Amino acid sequence: MDHGALVAFDFDHTICDDNTDTVVQKLLAAGAMSSDVQNLRKSGWLVYMNKIFELLHESSVSASQIKDIIVSIPAVTGMEMLLASLHANGHKVIIISDSNSVFIDYWLRGRQLEHTVSQVFTNPARYDENGRLRVEGYHAQYTCKMSAVNLCKGQVLTNYIQDRRMQGEVFERVVYVGDGRNDLCPILRLSETDLACPRKDYPLIDKLSKLPASLSMKAKVVAWKNGTELQRGLEQIIKIH
Repeated sequence: MDHGALVAFDFDHTICDDNTDTVVQKLLAAGAMSSDVQNLRKSGWLVYMNKIFELLHESSVSASQIKDIIVSIPAVTGMEMLLASLHANGHKVIIISDSNSVFIDYWLRGRQLEHTVSQVFTNPARYDENGRLRVEGYHAQYTCKMSAVNLCKGQVLTNYIQDRRMQGEVFERVVYVGDGRNDLCPILRLSETDLACPRKDYPLIDKLSKLPASLSMKAKVVAWKNGTELQRGLEQIIKIH
């Protein structure tokens, strides 16, 4: 039985109009970011972010301060309405993001949008017994060279579709909405009936325009600048009103 479309979203610069990991760094005092801290990026983004969370804790930045600055990030124009419309029309919405579970939960609940999203796939985060935020990788993968070790969005998307099929839920088409380079892998896994929705003026759409001959994309492209434009594009193909 068909269950409408599956619409998978990235989060940073796709639903919320900034990068949650860089926004939270604004809570650090000037001079807290030494060159040694900056160099941790070479060891991996999660190593770097865990150091940021350590510095925030040492600076007595509270969980409520972190929550407030994350919730203050504006939504991409029209995206809140699009999420509500997709949910109201029976489409399944999931988020696949290299942010973390605490930030995404803060933001969605802060805008009362958590009910529109069926599931969030992201790096798990938690506050430890000392009140310090810690983040771990979603998984460890070494097969997809287009993706980070801690998260292959294409693998997550494929696994989710297969899991739902085993539960008797088959989607009429898959829509993938993103902006960054790490959104390329899931888009290349889409079929001819699916939709690839890259944000205009962001790295993903540039990557798609320069795909090497060894890579091919089957999905139809629906490019967008904001949620309002994306909703207009999707309305022509899937049921939204």
